[in-house]
Amino acid sequence: MEKPWIGIPTRYHEKSEYIGQVRHYLDAILWAGGLPLMIPTTGDRQVIREYVSRIHGVLLPGSPTDIEPKHYGAAPHAKLGKAYPDRDSTDFAILEYAEEENLPLVGICFGVQSLNVYRRGSLVQDIPALVTGPVAHDADDDAPPARHTVRLAEGSLIAGLAGKSEMEVNSYHHQSVANPGRNLRPVAFAPDGVIEAVEDTAGRFILGVQWHPERDWKDDSFAKALFTTLIDQARLRYNR
Repeated sequence: MEKPWIGIPTRYHEKSEYIGQVRHYLDAILWAGGLPLMIPTTGDRQVIREYVSRIHGVLLPGSPTDIEPKHYGAAPHAKLGKAYPDRDSTDFAILEYAEEENLPLVGICFGVQSLNVYRRGSLVQDIPALVTGPVAHDADDDAPPARHTVRLAEGSLIAGLAGKSEMEVNSYHHQSVANPGRNLRPVAFAPDGVIEAVEDTAGRFILGVQWHPERDWKDDSFAKALFTTLIDQARLRYNR
C-alpha cells in the first residue's frame, strides 16, 4: 500500500541550535502508514511552496513559543510567552499552500492555535490569568503532565473518532482558542469552558486539538484513530 508524505514543520530552538523534539510525531505517522517529511523553519515562501507541492497531508506540531498577538489584532498580555516570528510565518505559509491544495491537516497544541489565527480567529493569551476558575492546563517541568476531561460535541468528527462523548486528555498549554476562525467550529471543551478542539465546517479533514495525542498513541484509541484517519485522507491525495 502506498505511503503518503506528511509535512511537519520543524520547531527550531535558535539559542541552542537544536531542532525541537519531534520523535513522538514521527513515530505516530510511521505507525499509521505515512512518511514524515520535515519542513524547515524559514522565511523563504518559495521553499515552503515546493515542500507543500510534494506532500499529501500536514501535521502542525506543538511549540514552546506563543504566536504574536498582532496576528489577531491584540496587544501582548503580561503573561505572553516567548514569540518566534519565523515559526509563525512558516506555519502560516504552510497553511496557505495547504489550503490551495485542499490537503488534510491535523494541528496539535501550537498547531491548532496557528490554524485558528491563520483563519482570522483569536487566542486566549494566558488561561490562568484570563479564564475564571480554570482547571490545570499545564504543569511544572519536573511534574507529571496535567490531565483533565474534555466534552466532545455530539455529531462531530472528533466524537466519531473517539467513539464517545467525553474522554481524559493530557495538557501542556497556557493558551487556547478564543474566537474560532473562518470555517472552524469548537468541538471539544474542558470543564472550565476552554476550547480544546476545532474542526473544519466545509467538509475537509481539518482537525486541531489542544492536547498531545502523539504522546499517547500507543495506548489511546482516539490517538490511533486520529493518525490513521489523517493517513487515510492523505492516501486519497496520493492516489489522485
